[in-house]
Amino acid sequence: MTQTIWIYVSLVAMGGALLLYGLLKMIASYKKRKLQRLEEIETLNPVKTVSPPGDSPEASLERAADNISGRFSIIRKGTITFSILIIILIGVLPFSTKLPITSISLLISAFGIVLGIAARPVIENFISGILLSFSSAIRLGDTVVIDGYYGTVEDISMLHTTVKTWDWKRYIVANSDMLKREVINFSVHDTYIWAHVEFFISPEADLSSVRYTAMRIAEQYNASQVKEKPRFWVMEMGEKAIKCWIAAWATSPANAWSVQHNIRTDLMVALQEMGIATHLHQHQLLLQSDHPFDTKG
Repeated sequence: MTQTIWIYVSLVAMGGALLLYGLLKMIASYKKRKLQRLEEIETLNPVKTVSPPGDSPEASLERAADNISGRFSIIRKGTITFSILIIILIGVLPFSTKLPITSISLLISAFGIVLGIAARPVIENFISGILLSFSSAIRLGDTVVIDGYYGTVEDISMLHTTVKTWDWKRYIVANSDMLKREVINFSVHDTYIWAHVEFFISPEADLSSVRYTAMRIAEQYNASQVKEKPRFWVMEMGEKAIKCWIAAWATSPANAWSVQHNIRTDLMVALQEMGIATHLHQHQLLLQSDHPFDTKG
C-alpha cells in the first residue's frame, strides 16, 4: 500500500512538473511575441505629433516594454505558485480520509466567503488582466475607439487598461469592464483604413464638378502603397442638402487623422472658390465631427 502511494505521488509530481514546464514555455512565447510586436511600433501616439520633452516615442515604448515584462513576470510567478498548490492538493488526496472532513469543509467555505467578499473586484480584474495579456483582440499599441474615445492602448496592467486618447488624456478602464466593452480596433489585422470625410452640398450644386474636385484632392493624400483610387459616394439626397462622402486610403489610423484634416481643408477652400454652398441637415450639430474617430470631451 505504501509503495502504491509513493508511485502515485511520484507520478503526480512528474506530471505536474511537465505541465508547469509547458505553461512556462507558453508564457515565455507570448511574452516574446508581445515584445517583438512592440519593436515594430514607431510610437504609441494615436495621431502624428511631436512628443513633449520627457515623453519621447522611445521613452514611451521602453516604458511599455517594461510593463509587458513586469506583467508576464507576475503571471509567471502566479502560475508557478498556483501549479504547486494544485500538485500538492492532488498529491495529498490519498491521505484525505485521515483528515476531519468537516473541518476541511468549514475552512474552505470560510476562506471562499472571505475571499469572495473582500477581494472579488481585485480577483476579477486580475484574471481579466491575464486574459487580456494572452488576447489578440486588444493589444498594446492598438489604435481603438472605446466609449467614443479615440486613442492608442498604452498599457495593459494586471488590474486596468490605459488608452492614450488623441488629446493625450488617459482613459483608464478596469480589465473586467474592458472584456465587456464594445471596442473598434483599427489594428487587429492590418493598419490600412479608409479615411473618409462627410460633407453636405446644396442640391443646386454641380455634382459632377464636386465629385471631380473631391477626387482630385483625395488623390493627393491617397496612400501610395495602395493601387485603388479614392472613392466618392452620394449617401443621401435631401430637400436642403446632398450628403456626400469622399474616402482615401491611409497607411495607419494616425495617418488617417492627418489625411482627413487635409482633405477637409482643401475641399472647403475649393468649394468656396467654386462658389458652391455647403449645408448641414437641421439635425446635424454644428460642431459634430465628420470623421470616424468620434471623440468626447
